[in-house]
Amino acid sequence: MDSLLIRNGTIVDAEQGRTFEADLAVRDGKITRIGRGLFGRAVQEIDAAGCLVTPGLIDHHVHLFPMSKIGIPGEAVCFSSGVTTAADAGSAGCGTYEEVIRPLLGGKLEVKSYVNVCTTGLDGLPEQTEDVRPERMDAGRLCELFAERKDELLGIKLRTSREIVRELGFGPLKAAVALGERLGVPLMVHITDPPGPLNTLLSMLRPGDIVTHMYQNTGFSLLKDKKVMEEAYQARKRGILFEAADARAHFSFEVCEQAFREGFFPDFIGTDLTKFSMYQRPTSFSLAMQLSKYTHLGMEFAEVIRCMSWNPAVDMGIADRVGSLAVGKQADIAVFRPCEARNVFGDRPFADRTREEREGEHLYLPVVTVKKGEMVYRSLLF
Repeated sequence: MDSLLIRNGTIVDAEQGRTFEADLAVRDGKITRIGRGLFGRAVQEIDAAGCLVTPGLIDHHVHLFPMSKIGIPGEAVCFSSGVTTAADAGSAGCGTYEEVIRPLLGGKLEVKSYVNVCTTGLDGLPEQTEDVRPERMDAGRLCELFAERKDELLGIKLRTSREIVRELGFGPLKAAVALGERLGVPLMVHITDPPGPLNTLLSMLRPGDIVTHMYQNTGFSLLKDKKVMEEAYQARKRGILFEAADARAHFSFEVCEQAFREGFFPDFIGTDLTKFSMYQRPTSFSLAMQLSKYTHLGMEFAEVIRCMSWNPAVDMGIADRVGSLAVGKQADIAVFRPCEARNVFGDRPFADRTREEREGEHLYLPVVTVKKGEMVYRSLLF
C-alpha cells in the first residue's frame, strides 16, 4: 500500500517546465506513480483539488541556528513554508563550522552550506562584522574542511559591502576568487553597497560564481542609465549566476521591475532569512511569501518554482534526488493553495520611511510539506 496519495492536484514539473492535472503516489520515501485517477488506497490521502503540487522548495540562501546566533529555527520555518532543503549562506567559517553543523545533521531538513571566508563566519553579528582581510583567510584549514566534508559543502561566501571591506576595497574579493579557484568551488558574493562599480565586481568573477542580492539598490546597483548594465548580460553569458535573496533591505522595486521589463530574471530565489527578517512584514518573511511576491511582480508561477527547486538542485549537485517531481525521485513535495487575499510587499521594513510598497491580491499558501515521503507540515485548514 502507498504511504501517501495526493489526488486531483495540479502538478508543477519544474524540470520539464510542464503543468498538468494528476494524482501522485508515494511509497518508501519515493514517488512511485503519477497519473490521472490512480487506483488503490494509501495510509494517508489528500484531496489537492484547486491546489498546486510542486517539488519541495529549496531555500538557496538562509541563515540557520546554530550556524549563526542570528539564524532561524530551520525545520519550524522551512517546513511550514514548503521548504524541504536549505543552503546556509556562509553563517559559519572554517573555524566554527564543524561545531555548529552537528545539531543540524541529525534533523529531517536537508542542509548544505557555503563556508564564510572569515574564519569565525558571522559569529560577531550584529555587533561586529566579519574580518575579511586576505591575510586572515585560512586557506589551509579551508582546504582540509572541503576535503573532509565535501558532501555537505557548496562553496565559499564573501560579503563585500563597503562597511565590511572598508579601505580594502575589492582586495577581499580578489583573494576570495583566488581561494575559490584553489579549492575548486564557487564563490557566493554579497553585493549590497559594493566598494566600487558593479561592473568591476562582475569582471572579477568566474563561471559558476554566484551574485546574491541581485536587485539591491544600496550604492552601485545592477542598473546603469536606468537599464540593466551590459556587463551583467555578459557576465550571465560567461556563466555567472544571479540570485535574489531579499532579507530586509537587499531588494529594490526600481531595480527589480526594470530588470523584469528587460527579462533579466534570477537563476535562484532565496530569502536570506535571519531572526531579524523571519516572518517580518512587508519584507522577505518566508520563501512562500517570496513565491507570492515574485509572481505578483510578473514571473510565471512555474518559473518561480523552477528558481526555488530545479535550478538550485542542479547547482547544488542533488538534482538526481530532488528538485522535481518524477517517478523514482525522493518524495520531497509541497502543496500550495492559491487564495484571494490583500497583501503588501515592501522593499524595506515598515519602520523605514524610505520603503516602497506594492499591493497584491493573490497569495500562495503552503498547506502540505512532505520530506522523504513523510508529512512534516500540514495546515489545520487542509
